[in-house]
Amino acid sequence: MKFTQTGTFKENPLEKIIAIKLLEKIEEVLLSKLDYNVGFIAKEKSEVITDYVKNLTEKYKGLVEKDFSRNSSAEFENILSKFQNLIQYSDLNKASLNYYLHLLQIKEKNEWETKEVEISMKALIQAWIYPSYYLLQALAETIGRKEAVKLFKRYVTHYYMDNPSPDRDEFFSLEKMVENRLSGDTTSSEWVLVHTMLEEGRYDFKNKNCPTCVDATIELPDVEFKYLVCCYGDYEKFRAYYSDHIILTMEHTLMEGDPYCSRVLHDTRIDYDLQHPPKEFWDNFKPGNEEEAMKYYKI
Repeated sequence: MKFTQTGTFKENPLEKIIAIKLLEKIEEVLLSKLDYNVGFIAKEKSEVITDYVKNLTEKYKGLVEKDFSRNSSAEFENILSKFQNLIQYSDLNKASLNYYLHLLQIKEKNEWETKEVEISMKALIQAWIYPSYYLLQALAETIGRKEAVKLFKRYVTHYYMDNPSPDRDEFFSLEKMVENRLSGDTTSSEWVLVHTMLEEGRYDFKNKNCPTCVDATIELPDVEFKYLVCCYGDYEKFRAYYSDHIILTMEHTLMEGDPYCSRVLHDTRIDYDLQHPPKEFWDNFKPGNEEEAMKYYKI
């Protein structure tokens, strides 16, 4: 029984500059989820879809000052043609594209039509999170917060159910996953995690930092909405990425103000009780403190 920490705390990881192909990235970062969301709302709550799309379009328009989408390229139009729900709403298409380019801090139209541009990691993360945050905000303004939260949770869950990882068949076991995570260079990542497998079929791990979502969304005021956009999808995402018998439990998150994210992956073929250790375990979950932590492991 051993606790192992990986990763290294680094200064300003969001300032890292990366090169991306904008027209390729837009499918993954923006269009696939936006298209699914519009289709999902139209199916589940058809009576509000017109007002919702109008509100979301106006929301995106109000967040930018410059129109990058005017006379958009034929390549973008070709990408957009894949998304049958979204293509019905040309104003939303233009507004979402414009907001995406605004978040990436693109200065001129010809920049996003080139093959690659250099942007900060912060801009890329915000381009992934912010459209969904305001998507949820527009939904709440359309149907009320309580109903919007319920519907958003269903949308996120169904999105991952319908979009499983193409590498899903490669998953073998949690034991093998942990072995891979603890092999090779375990210090290069800016994500600092503590790992252990104290029992067969369950993998306990703690995020001590979140150098992407938490740090990139400080200016967004609604903590619940940030949690729903950034964290809630993990429940279905782990199953969609690995296997139907992999279930996540999570009771503390950095996004909600906790000092860490406490997470357990359960292989329900072996561990079917889905017990999540109490806070005292996670507080003591660090290398060299195994004996103290284990006092609280069993409830």
